[in-house]
Amino acid sequence: MASPNKKLKTCPDSETPSYHQTIPNEIWMSILSYLQPYTLCSMSETSHRFHQLSRDPILWTNLTIDWQSIKNHTTSVEGIINRSTKIKSMTVRNRTFEQVNSPQIVMIVKKAKSTLISLTFSPEIALGNNAIAKLGTMTNLTSLELAGEWIKTAEIKAIRNLVKLEELQMPGAEHVTPNDLEYLFSQLTNLKLVDISDCKKGASDMVVTALAQNNPQLEYLALDECELVTGKSLKVVAEKCPNLKHLSLDGCYQVNDPAMLKVASSCPNLIYVSLGLCSTVKDTTLKQLALNC
Repeated sequence: MASPNKKLKTCPDSETPSYHQTIPNEIWMSILSYLQPYTLCSMSETSHRFHQLSRDPILWTNLTIDWQSIKNHTTSVEGIINRSTKIKSMTVRNRTFEQVNSPQIVMIVKKAKSTLISLTFSPEIALGNNAIAKLGTMTNLTSLELAGEWIKTAEIKAIRNLVKLEELQMPGAEHVTPNDLEYLFSQLTNLKLVDISDCKKGASDMVVTALAQNNPQLEYLALDECELVTGKSLKVVAEKCPNLKHLSLDGCYQVNDPAMLKVASSCPNLIYVSLGLCSTVKDTTLKQLALNC
């Protein structure tokens, strides 16, 4: 028997609203906007109210999907994308580093093509040639990042259709030719960020010159290990791209001192320069670069 002096616990009044129920939807939407997708999904299972709030498309503008989810839960992933009518940015990962089904991945991605403007495939996603070519229909993209190992002439012809691109990162595109890249950069004229590092056979002076002449608003340029690039094209970059802020030239051993002196004097917004193995660049030029950076 309970002690007569001990108070028994009673259940709270079921009609008394909990704290979360007194918070307006607008505030909850602001809170939910900070959650990662997987946390948001978990939150949606806690109550009818959160289930409804979490389905608002405004919360699903940035989406990260792993290949395992696409492979094992295709219908669920498709459902998320179909109801996420305001997706702006998408990243596709492959945390298990296993072979992927490229057509299936691109099929998922293209479901958001009407609103998607930024698309990133992490380096462990090895897309096949046909899959990359199909990305050429996603003409709203302003940012594209993908590994370049499988990119060849046909894929370059597809990417050239993405005329709204402002950012293009495709390091490691060793199978492309200088003609491929020159043609690409004559078609893409809104680029502000370009990374074609390790394009050892394709990135030449002709290519860098075409890039600079057609994209004067360029701010970020990575040409690491592009051994065909010399000071000749870097002088064109300096003349045509005064807004340049980031320049990475590690391994570009043909880049010379006069070219970098031109960069130092013509690009006042430069804040990052990397010149690993550029052994002909003199200390005096490095000091001049340091004054600007």
